[in-house]
Parts: sequence; C-alpha cells; structure tokens
Amino acid sequence: MISRKFAAACFCMLFILGSYAQKKEKLNLTLDGIWSGFFDEKKKQTHMLHTSNRFAFIEARTEQNLEMIFSLDFETGKLIDTLFTNQIKQVGDSLPTTFTFFEDYEFSPDDSKILIKTQIEPLFNTSTKEFNYIWDIAKKVMKTVTAEGKQWYSSFSPDSKKIAYVREGNLFVKDLQTDMVQPITYDGAMGQNLYGMADALYENNFGMMQAYQWSPDGQYIAFLRFNETAVKSFPISYYDRVYPEVSKQRYPKAGEMVPEVTVFIYNIKNKIITPVDLGVNPNQYVTGIKWQPDNKGLYIQRLNRTQTKLDVLSADVKTGNTKIVLTETKPDYIKVDPNNIYCLTTRNSFLWLTEDSSYNDIYEVISTTGEKRKITKGDWDVFEIKAVNEGTGDIYYTGNESGIREKHLYKINIDGTKRKKLTDGNGYHNVQLTTNNRYFIDDYSTVNAASSLQMYNTDGRSINEKLLENKELRLKMNEYKISAVDFITVTGNKKEELKGWIIKPYDAPAKKLPVIIYVYGGQSKQEVLDKWDDKQTLTMRYLANQGFLVACIDPRGTPGRGEAFRKATYKKPGDVEIEDIITLKNYLKNNYRIDTANIAVMGWSYGGYLAALAATKYAGQFKAAVAIAPVTNWRLYENIYAERMLQTPGENAEGYNNASPVNFVNNYQSGLLLLHGTADDNVHFQNSMELSKALIQNRKQFDELFYPDYLHNISDNSPNSARIHLFTKITDFLKVQLASTSVAAPVK
Repeated sequence: MISRKFAAACFCMLFILGSYAQKKEKLNLTLDGIWSGFFDEKKKQTHMLHTSNRFAFIEARTEQNLEMIFSLDFETGKLIDTLFTNQIKQVGDSLPTTFTFFEDYEFSPDDSKILIKTQIEPLFNTSTKEFNYIWDIAKKVMKTVTAEGKQWYSSFSPDSKKIAYVREGNLFVKDLQTDMVQPITYDGAMGQNLYGMADALYENNFGMMQAYQWSPDGQYIAFLRFNETAVKSFPISYYDRVYPEVSKQRYPKAGEMVPEVTVFIYNIKNKIITPVDLGVNPNQYVTGIKWQPDNKGLYIQRLNRTQTKLDVLSADVKTGNTKIVLTETKPDYIKVDPNNIYCLTTRNSFLWLTEDSSYNDIYEVISTTGEKRKITKGDWDVFEIKAVNEGTGDIYYTGNESGIREKHLYKINIDGTKRKKLTDGNGYHNVQLTTNNRYFIDDYSTVNAASSLQMYNTDGRSINEKLLENKELRLKMNEYKISAVDFITVTGNKKEELKGWIIKPYDAPAKKLPVIIYVYGGQSKQEVLDKWDDKQTLTMRYLANQGFLVACIDPRGTPGRGEAFRKATYKKPGDVEIEDIITLKNYLKNNYRIDTANIAVMGWSYGGYLAALAATKYAGQFKAAVAIAPVTNWRLYENIYAERMLQTPGENAEGYNNASPVNFVNNYQSGLLLLHGTADDNVHFQNSMELSKALIQNRKQFDELFYPDYLHNISDNSPNSARIHLFTKITDFLKVQLASTSVAAPVK
C-alpha cells in the first residue's frame, strides 16, 4: 500500500512537471508579431573607411535619443573612436544640439568628412532621395548639402573637396571649401530630361541608378541624359482626396518608344560640356559608363533595342569621338550589368563579367585590341568583382560555386590559378573588404538562422569575437512555434535539378495536408536561397502552422544557374515555369502525405503572373491560385523586360497571346484571388483590371481585393498594416478553398 507521504510527493512532482511544461509551451506565430517588427534582426549599417584598416557602424540608443557612428580597428578588434553623434556640439557651442536620427552615411575618400543621410524616402523602386549633411570630423562643423530640397545620388569628388548631387533631374557640384554651388545642367525636370540619374525603366531592368561618374583625377564628370519626352505617359490615380489626383508616369510599354539616352563629359574647371558620339540610332540603350584610369577616356556600354548586341565604346574625353573596343552578340539576349567593367591600372586592360561561355565568368580584355582571356571556369556564376590587388594579381569576387543556394567570397589569381574560398559555413555571405584587401566583414546568414557579423582577414582567419550574433532574436524565436525550412531537390522533366524548400506545420495534424506552392520564377531573382529573410519566410511558416504544407521552387527561367537554365523561357514564358511547378506538385504527391485534391499556387509580381496563368491557361491543375500584383498581358508591361523575353509584339504576336493569362479566361473554373495596389507604378493596376473585366464578361466567379494608393509592394511602415491585412485575407481565402474533405488518419 502506498503511503500518504509518497503519494503527496508524487502529486507535487507531477504538479511541478506539469507547471514546467506549461511554462515551456511554445507560442503561436501571428501576422501582427511578424509584421510589427517583433522578429526583426538587428543590423549594424557598416561602412569601410578608405585610408585605414577600420570600419564604422551605427549604434542607436533610442531611450537616450542618441545615435552614434563608431569606428573599429581590424588589426586590434577594438573600438577606436566616435566619429559622429547626433548630440552635436559644434565649435562655439556651449551645449550640444540634438540632430535628427539618421538612416545611413558615407565617408569621403580621405575619410575627413561624413555624408549623413536623413529622411530617406523612395525615388523609384530601389533608389532613394534624402536630406544630406556633411560633417567635418576634425573641424566638428556640420553643413547641409543644399537647403533647396532632397538630393539624389550625392557623391564626393576623389579629392574630397567637392560633392556632386542630383535634384529634380539636374546635376550640381558644390565646392565644400567655398560652399559655391555650380549647376552643370539647367533644363532637367521629372518626366522630361533627367541628368546624372537613370529613369525607373533602366533602374528596374538594367539595375542602373546613379548615372554620373567622377573621373579619377576629379577634373571631369561623365553623365547620362535621359530624354523621356517621346515616351508615352501612364496615368496613376490617388484616391486619398475629394478629387483624386492623377500622376503621369513615363512608361514605355512593349513595342513603344523608349527614352533617348545620350552621354556628356563635363570639364569642371572650364565649365565645358562635350557630347559623346554614340551613333545615329536613338532606338538603343546605354547600359553603363566607366572612366579609364588615365582620365583620358571613358568606356560606354551600348545595347541595341533587341538586346542581342552589346558594344563597349571608348570615348575620347576632349573630342567625344568613340571607337568600338569590344562587341558581344547573342541569338536571344545579352545579360547586362552596368558595373561589369573593372579597370586595371598596370596591365592596359580591364576585367569583364560576361556569359560568353554559358555561365557568368570573369575575363581579362586588352584595351587596345578587345582580345579576351577567360579567368574563372566552371558550371557556376560569378556575381560581382569586389576588389583587385594588382600587386599580387589577386581578384576577389563573389559567386555560387559552392552551391546554387549560396553566396561566398573567393579569390583567384589573374592567371586563373590559386582559386580559394574565403568564407566558411553553408549559407549566404555578404562581404565588405578594406581598401588594401587585407580584411573583410562577413554578414552571414542561413534560411534558418538570422545574420551574424564577423571580422576576417583574407587568409580566412577570424578576428576577435562576433560583432553581432542576433542572440536576442534567436532566443525569442525559440519561444514560438517556428518550423525549420527544409531544402529539397526535384528532378524536372528535362532531367535538370530544380531547387526548392518545404515547411511543415509545427504541430503536425493527423490528416493529409493541403499544399501552398509559393513561387516567383522571374529571371531577376532566386527565391530558394540559404539566406535569412525574416518577415517573408516567417509568413510562410505562419501559413504552414495554419495547417498547410508550404513549398517553394525556383523553376527554369530563374538566375544563378547559367544562361541556358535562365533562357529556357525565351519566347515562351509561363509554360516552362508551370511545367516545373507541376513537377513539384507530383514530387510532393510521391514523397509527402498531402491532400492531392487541395493544392494552391501563390505568387507576387512575376509569381503573381504564374499564379494567374495557373488559374486560366492551366485550369484544373490546381485547386486555387493567389495572384498578387500580376502581369496579365505582356503588352502592358515595360518594354525592356517584355521584349527581352518575347521580342516586340510586332515580331512575336503569337508569343504575347500565348503567354498572357487574360487570353485564357474561358478555361478558368474557380478559386482565384486577385490582389493589387492601385498606385502600382511597376506592374500597373491595369493588368488586374483587364483580367477582372475579362473574367466578368465570361461570367466567371472569382475573388479580388485592391489596395487604394498602395504601390507594387503593398507595404506600410511598422506595424505594417497593409501586409497584415493582405496575408490575413490570403490565409482566410486558402482555408476555405483548400478545406479538406478527407477523413483524418494516423500520422506516419
């Protein structure tokens, strides 16, 4: 017989264990938590100094209304100095003045001054404009760049004595010793002539933003002019007033006129502008400029309208006359990079990034003859040339040789030997190198682990402790039901490997799971990366916890796999990607316990296009589709991207018809949710309106929700009410559409 004392002890122990279990019960993920910033990772906003082995970072103490820029030494791993604080005490001040909080900063080439960037706001999709201030570190004096309005693309001269900037489409130079402002152009205006800055078309499709460059000696500025007057305007309405305001956006659609782009060289001392000879064809693109080291010449990249021929021109600074140094051609299209020229000062040559042999590789090109020699070799892509040590012949670059989902820093000798990986750990490494290439900062993350920041030398040895580990975030995440992202490899119909991931519910239900397939699929972005993406991937984990298996795939047509993989969609976008999504669907059927009757496709932008195509042209393959900001008719999209895939509508009318969801509404059955921001200036709201109208006219029932005055990203500041609303709507919709009728079964 059990004694009362023993029974009481057992009861107490069970009570304690039960209480402990209750305390350790993990919390549910919520959209409010994800999009309010609760799970945001900490960032240091680091920048290298130019004249020493030091770097700087921002340290903010909001409770004290304090923000500072600290510098840290690579050789000792110790803090050296406070370079700036928003509690400013200038010469002659008795008490400090509280300066506004700032978002970013930049050092002058001699590290004597700091460009402080405040009140940053979007200009186009990626570019920004801001109020800029210049802090003289030694003199402890703060000056505005200009009080006449926000500036764009401010940059110091090579001698740190001047600063150039763009404002309202005009280019200016300010002398920092005399404070005199020298206008370089006068007739710039948004939607008409843009000087020293790219328009939204070039930014979205070529990655060009700042469109001017100082010469190495600081005596000249080369700049582009975008004449947009021939480009048709698209009206965008804003509904937050009694009479809606209509904004006119220059937007060349497929087959329409493009901006005329010209190049000029400005002599700062003599105030003389020299036009550069680009030929007589206005129907072309200028996709990059780069000064030659001797200050006598300028390299210019000229691309034809069909994007099949790229010339590298060399322009004479004094006359503007040009000659062709290098020409590349492709039967389909050429991958363009405005920054793919890296000039060498001791070899009469430049390094050139190109897909000339199927993968993005580094070549050396002789400046006088255009002769090319391949340096990197292999079935992988180089992303960027980070630095070159001409003394040792070492080239530092990033690429994905170690894995398609990854990014690492490598070095290789210019003769193609001694290739070495400098970063360690599977995942994604964003790096910054010192000017002498002896040290670098590694911002490293994986899909399941937030960023850490570590110092290294270029022999691969770590220095001191980690600067940032995001321990607080990792501890916080341990308290919540957050499933791991598991990578998968799927064999496609053409025997190629397709990379993807899956997320299962944290608490696996005792039934087969309905499936959400999330996809982007466009030629500019990989979705399946071993990289931390807090809000987006946490949202996918939230969806999984609602009782779904969430999967993602990078189909053919996406980058990072060489040109053959990316160009598999040439002249036939949509069909190839949907084929690969169906392959993923069949893979999930064969390898996981899923509810095969309840599978949805969801995507944004190009992914929204694929979701809309899945609901129309491929109706019946999926139970539901969520299309966010989709292209529905390629005739309505930007000409560079659309023509790169499909040529012009006049050349390939059948291709445009076959690729556009709006032409297949007769096939549609049910289960579409259409979402779009009405002020979208990238994929115009017109796309969803055209699809909506066609479905209505064909008496098809579907769901749609539009976000008034929101842009392409449908986003607010924190807390992000728009994203919370958007994903709540999507969650509720998919729960109804993918409601399973199967009988619960034991989990295997």
